[in-house]
Amino acid sequence: MENAALLTLAGLCLGVALSGLLTVVPRQEPWRASQSLGLVYLAFMGLVALPLVRTFAGGALLSYMPLLLVLLLAMPPAFHHYILARTSTGPASPVPWRDLALPVAGGVVCIGYWLLPAQARETMFLSGELPPGVLPAALALATFVLILLWLVVSLAYVVASLRRLAIYRREIRQLYSDADARDLRWVDVMIVLILLIWAAGAGFLADENLADGSLFVAELFLVLVAAGLLVLNVFAPVTVLDMNVTVHEEEPELKYARSALTGDHAAKLAARIEAAMRNDALYLDPSLSLQKLSRHVGALPNQVSQTLNQEIGESFFDFVAKWRIEASKPMILAGEASVLSVALEVGFNSRSTFYKAFKRETGMTPKDYRLKHRKAA
Repeated sequence: MENAALLTLAGLCLGVALSGLLTVVPRQEPWRASQSLGLVYLAFMGLVALPLVRTFAGGALLSYMPLLLVLLLAMPPAFHHYILARTSTGPASPVPWRDLALPVAGGVVCIGYWLLPAQARETMFLSGELPPGVLPAALALATFVLILLWLVVSLAYVVASLRRLAIYRREIRQLYSDADARDLRWVDVMIVLILLIWAAGAGFLADENLADGSLFVAELFLVLVAAGLLVLNVFAPVTVLDMNVTVHEEEPELKYARSALTGDHAAKLAARIEAAMRNDALYLDPSLSLQKLSRHVGALPNQVSQTLNQEIGESFFDFVAKWRIEASKPMILAGEASVLSVALEVGFNSRSTFYKAFKRETGMTPKDYRLKHRKAA
């Protein structure tokens, strides 16, 4: 019998996961993001329901335990494909076979367990012993190998996901002046929590099998799961994929290799871009994008991007931020408005983004900048 605290936590986690499955998943776009995130929620639900199944549905436990292996193996590729879907705009490509290999292998092992007599499954899952016969031994070995592979593959998915996010964030800095509002930073927190959840789950399983559950606090695993579910429930619905984002993995030289933009044309376009900022104060638009700037100066977005990167030497985001910071300096020195008011006045969407941009441009915080110039005066 599980203790009351563990059952309460498991019930809360299950409720949070179910609410996310019913409210967050249907709002995801494109369909691949919805599909992948739904699988993540189902995997979480399966993992946190174990104490409840043990206590209230003991008869289903022997069939339920093998299914956990499938859910465990499906979670890493599912979350990775969710990230891919949220950072891509083209049509969804078929899921590569390598991403299906472990879940399918887990499904075969699961079916193998279900084919065992109930007595053999009870011996393996409840007594922790290996019953006689070739099939139980083969299933136990396959389970051990799959869990080892899961550990290695999970780390590979983490690396691939972080790389994809880095590419995506570089690209949106070429397209948007409010890139910090689109960069999916909450996914970094989720990845850390998933790593902790995986580590806690591995510790829990090892403790259950090697120390009779006397060393590891199972509640820690559920608390981490609850934190991960809350992050998903809060942030996944509010970050909407912008369908104008296109991620390019090539280097700038390759990306612009086929451009017809000459050096003289680039210099003239750079002058028009600078004039648009200086005379028309386009940087004051919080939602200013490369597309808007391109229309304003009468050039193709790719030409404006090439000019910014090669002629001016800055990404679109950094270029616009520089103009915003210059506009903010007199207001900071005057000291009549709050930092947040100044940030919003010059086109930033948040105080934190303004702080980072201001320090990058001046090497100082707004407060230090004001104090330095007051002393100099």
